[in-house]
Amino acid sequence: MPLALTRYIFWQSAGPFAIATFVLSGIIWLTQALKMLDVLIMQGQTVSAFFELSLLALPTAVNSVLPIALFLALVYALNKLITDSELVVMFSAGVSRWTVAIPVMMLTAITVALVIVLNLWLMPAGMRTLRVKLFEIRGDVATSLIREGAFTNPVSGLTVYVRSRTPEGGIRGILVHDGRNPDEPVTYMAETGEMVRTPEGPRLVMYNGNIERVTRKATKTESPVTLLFFDKYTYDLSQYASTEQISPWEVRERYLDELFNPASNDLYGQRMKARLRAEGHDRIVAAIYPIMFACIALAALLPAPFNRRGYALRIGIAALATIVARVVGFGLVNAAVNQPLLIPVIYLTPLLVCAASCALIAGFRFDQVRRRIEAWTA
Repeated sequence: MPLALTRYIFWQSAGPFAIATFVLSGIIWLTQALKMLDVLIMQGQTVSAFFELSLLALPTAVNSVLPIALFLALVYALNKLITDSELVVMFSAGVSRWTVAIPVMMLTAITVALVIVLNLWLMPAGMRTLRVKLFEIRGDVATSLIREGAFTNPVSGLTVYVRSRTPEGGIRGILVHDGRNPDEPVTYMAETGEMVRTPEGPRLVMYNGNIERVTRKATKTESPVTLLFFDKYTYDLSQYASTEQISPWEVRERYLDELFNPASNDLYGQRMKARLRAEGHDRIVAAIYPIMFACIALAALLPAPFNRRGYALRIGIAALATIVARVVGFGLVNAAVNQPLLIPVIYLTPLLVCAASCALIAGFRFDQVRRRIEAWTA
């Protein structure tokens, strides 16, 4: 096959593949980003933090759409080559179906490599980092408390207000009302201040202010209000920080060796050992699904005779076959959690679909087999 023809078919498929991957990944990325947006708004994070977290979730989105994008791109490219009569010319010039499939399989090989890299390294690494970042954001008391022009309530009975923040990081117009003890509410007010992070935790340092303490159970001879002026006062914010420890890595956050061989001191891994094993096999078999999708697309359109009405029926059957095969794959992975004997079937299902598709590409007619079986049984 001439190199120019190989390049032509490859780029006819690669262009739609890149576009489909970009569009589908963008849709999934947007849904995940919107889920994180509420957390970032509530915690007072910046736009850069939002995009950082969104990028960490991107490998998972891309990994999910790559086989689908490949199937859509191949169906579009092959249908275009047929309707433009380019495949007819190729076949008339003596080019075989397998020769046409070579550039398609080159693109499929690239997709398989991307799926392997994403599944085994980038996706678990991104999910781990994302989880750690979200844990740090939820525990960032200083950022959630000090929000310009807003009253914040980190815990019940505590209210913090900051009028403005300076470009240098200073704070102006501070009010902290601690009413957790209803009998002795305390109000701190200061003209300026700053947030200081220490090894012991965050501190709010206030300047030129006063502390108003109200004693509701004061006797008649005592003043119920005590007012204390200060030049500098340090308010400890670490008492409001979360003491929760990050939990063990979940299924999607583990690398392949951690799925098959969880550590002996990993309680979560030992308890979920069957689930982790099924996920590990699913990660491996994921590399076969782009090949299966490509074979189905080739089997649907390469042997197709010329039809002026188009190939919508063949494309629909191919799409249905991919959906059924993928759903069956998901079902087998879930069933293998309780039935380890089904693990070989996880690999066998896409391989059988690939074999049947290759038989159709080679010109094998399953209807002839049916007729022969009916004749033999008769």
